Amino acid sequence: MKELNLNFMIISLLCLASYYLFRVVAYALARKYVDKTSEGSALNWAVNVLVRGGKKMELSDYVTWAGFCAFLYLV
Repeated sequence: MKELNLNFMIISLLCLASYYLFRVVAYALARKYVDKTSEGSALNWAVNVLVRGGKKMELSDYVTWAGFCAFLYLV
C-alpha cells in the first residue's frame, strides 16, 4: 500500500510541477508579446488573459503540497 501512495505522490508532484512550469512559461511569453500586439485584436485579448491568469508558485503553495504529500505517505 505504501508503494501505491509513493507512486501516487510522485505522479502528483510531477503533474503539479509541469502545470506550474506551463503557467510560468505561458506568462513569460504573453508578457513578452502583450505590448507588440495591436489593441483590440483577438491575439491581444488572449495574451492579456494569460498575463492576468499566470503567476509563479508562492511559498504557501509549496508548503500546502508538501503537507498533502506527507499526509498521503503516512496514510
